[in-house]
Amino acid sequence: MTEFISDRLVVNASCNKVYSFLSDFTNFEQLMPDQIKNWKADQDTCSFTIEGLADLSMRIASKNPHKNIHIIADGKNPIDYTLDCFFFENEGDSCKVELVFNAELNPFIKSVASRPLQNFVNMLATKLQEHFA
Repeated sequence: MTEFISDRLVVNASCNKVYSFLSDFTNFEQLMPDQIKNWKADQDTCSFTIEGLADLSMRIASKNPHKNIHIIADGKNPIDYTLDCFFFENEGDSCKVELVFNAELNPFIKSVASRPLQNFVNMLATKLQEHFA
């Protein structure tokens, strides 16, 4: 597995509030880039198309309240992957968030996809931070 870790960013909301927001996939659409099309979601699952690349679907596999959310690939996906959202207490009414994306990538896909996947996890974390600004 290849691991992509976002910057650990301070979000201006409590860990409880950020955890609640990310515990529901219907909220994730607000964090997605413009290249995401055909977004469909309920609380625990979502599916979408990365324009020009692939159809993906995922589901929340486990939740540890106010600590982390573990998301896994669900159904037919071109790669096997997980996304973990970690929450860390911070001063005042804020929380630190770190996203970790792990993917099973062959060497060719890894050489092509590493930069976009790293940018993706950083962008998700930044959009989450902006959402609670």
